[in-house]
Amino acid sequence: MDSGDDYNYWWYSEFDHYEVLQKRYFRNVIEVGCGPHTNIRLLLPLIKFEHLWLEDPLIHEYRKLSKERRILRSLRYRSLTTVASLARRYPVTFLSEKLEDLSLPDESVDLCLCINVLDHVQDVDRCLMHMRRVLRVGGVLIVGQDLSNEQDRETCPESWSDIGHPIKMDDVYLDLRLGDMTPLFRKILPREKGRNARCHYGTYLIIVQNNHDKKR
Repeated sequence: MDSGDDYNYWWYSEFDHYEVLQKRYFRNVIEVGCGPHTNIRLLLPLIKFEHLWLEDPLIHEYRKLSKERRILRSLRYRSLTTVASLARRYPVTFLSEKLEDLSLPDESVDLCLCINVLDHVQDVDRCLMHMRRVLRVGGVLIVGQDLSNEQDRETCPESWSDIGHPIKMDDVYLDLRLGDMTPLFRKILPREKGRNARCHYGTYLIIVQNNHDKKR
């Protein structure tokens, strides 16, 4: 991991550099829970799109982060891209709201990226509902998520009392909520290949396409 980068390059690598999406066209793109650096910045050069939304309750704080301050804090940063610099390169709309309250209209998004987010929220079912609600027919959803089970409770008890990560989920939970969508990419990393082997038995990576017409 590059310091301060939220494992963005690690996720990018584990998703096989989003090879299944390269050169595809997505009119409207959103990253939910984008954080200060974003994961979407690594995908945008590989696709064609028209507009980008960046959603995060702290998005306006992230916009204040300066490139110069980050250089002084660490010389190990592989990328100094911030949401502010991303907005200078692409057409971006910032959404300062919780994912549980996502305000975009129904079926307004062609590509939704959600990486390392769902364990930070308060109502994961509502978050998944909103991401599916805004996805157009033919739209694509990308989810990357650390997984937890009872064994992890024993090996990493402090993570279960961490107020910053209140949600725990396993692969069965996510498959039940995403399994009706068409898989374009799916893998579950075993414990030893994840970011935190002591606290997570696996890592869930999936790219699915919505082929359900909600109007029917």
